[in-house]
Amino acid sequence: MKFMHDHKEVIHLQKHFTTLRHELEAEIARQGYSLSSFSKASGINRGILSSTLNGSPPKPMSINQLDKMVQTLNKPQGWLYEKFAQECFNESGKTNWRRVRPLLLRCIELDRNDLISRTLGLLMEDPNHISHVFELAEELSAAGQDSSAIVLYRCVIENERNYHSERLAVSQYRIFSNSLSHNIENNLKAAIAFEPFRNQLPVPLKLEALLKLGNVFYTVQDWESTYQYGTELYTFAKQIYDYRQSSIKKGYTPRSLLLEHPLVYYYGQGLTIQFSSFEYTERYDEAKPLLNQLENLDWFEDDHPQNQMQIERFRFFTSLNRFSIELLSGNIEVLADYSALLRAHPEEALTGLHTILEAANKHHWNVDFVLADHEGLLYPAEIVGDLDTDLTHTAIFQGFRDESIIISRYVSMYYELAIYYCNHKVYDTRLENILIALETTIVKYNRGRILDCLQLFKKLRELSEPMKLHKVKRDNQNSTE
Repeated sequence: MKFMHDHKEVIHLQKHFTTLRHELEAEIARQGYSLSSFSKASGINRGILSSTLNGSPPKPMSINQLDKMVQTLNKPQGWLYEKFAQECFNESGKTNWRRVRPLLLRCIELDRNDLISRTLGLLMEDPNHISHVFELAEELSAAGQDSSAIVLYRCVIENERNYHSERLAVSQYRIFSNSLSHNIENNLKAAIAFEPFRNQLPVPLKLEALLKLGNVFYTVQDWESTYQYGTELYTFAKQIYDYRQSSIKKGYTPRSLLLEHPLVYYYGQGLTIQFSSFEYTERYDEAKPLLNQLENLDWFEDDHPQNQMQIERFRFFTSLNRFSIELLSGNIEVLADYSALLRAHPEEALTGLHTILEAANKHHWNVDFVLADHEGLLYPAEIVGDLDTDLTHTAIFQGFRDESIIISRYVSMYYELAIYYCNHKVYDTRLENILIALETTIVKYNRGRILDCLQLFKKLRELSEPMKLHKVKRDNQNSTE
């Protein structure tokens, strides 16, 4: 949405700014109201109504007053908003923000994007109003109306002249954050567009931004970028912690940071993201020292109520990741213990099964006994029974905050499972249904993995034909007997 206009439009609008009152007066008269009866019906004070409609010059009308009149006249919401917008701008091109602000809010409520665009375009004749538009966007965002604020953030981006300004960076971040969805390919495009602005963000948003960037590049398996943002997140969180501790030792009370999570969460996530990049690139010797750091975070002082909970959380995940490294390194002795841990913590089974299958394929193991323990996760009933199911519409995705990561993990797990069955020359009709659903998911949300996955699925289907024929012959033999 562009916010450009010809200044001649402003002049043209001013010649007809009284049209709003003419329209109202004509409709009031047509419906048989007098000034007194309309005042009573609308709830607008008679004196105010008179000065608004008949004053010389007329008293400026508020959007609330216009809405009351429109409702009384039984006209649709938003009637005459175009005329009201015209009145907000005078002949010099300046305007009163206190009148435009409520107009924009009402247009957002009514999805009047055409009028929002036109009003913002006229408003940007004065660059000083960029701050007003940004502040309104932040208010909407703080109230949980992120999607409504996007059009305002785009206006800031298109009109901000200082490339290094904080409000430009914040606007870019809000759009990036709001763009994140199931679609992994689109997430990557949004991340690439946002990347250059991350260092201009205020501290709380920069921590969140680095975490989101690390997660996006993790889902597309760009391990170099994943490591980069994990390192940036860890380093930035450590700098904040060191500064705060230094200030306390000097007798200063550091400024409180309004973080979405305790600081240790970002510190630990930075290490975890780095660990993931090492794990997936088989740099196990470099990954192990990171686990040592994650396992011992009790030194991390913070008065945040969730600080200790996060420390324990990282300790738990460290135990899982140690098993993961051992398995991928070829140590099958830990498989039974790892499987038991996953049974005790089913919420971690998705990631664990992917690791087990990857290790099994790498080291030629038979892990059928582990797969049997997790059939419900591997073969969700709603997918097995419906060939047209999209993975993201199933119950398995309920409760996950970042669904793009879950999609990526499921794609990776089924990819390894398909390899496992190919290697063991096993055909399973349930897996075939899963792969059909997975193809739909990959095409819609992760096109970057189409070639390797679809080639593998084709190989599995080729394998399935003789397996199906063998099954038919065996069934016929059994029926004959």
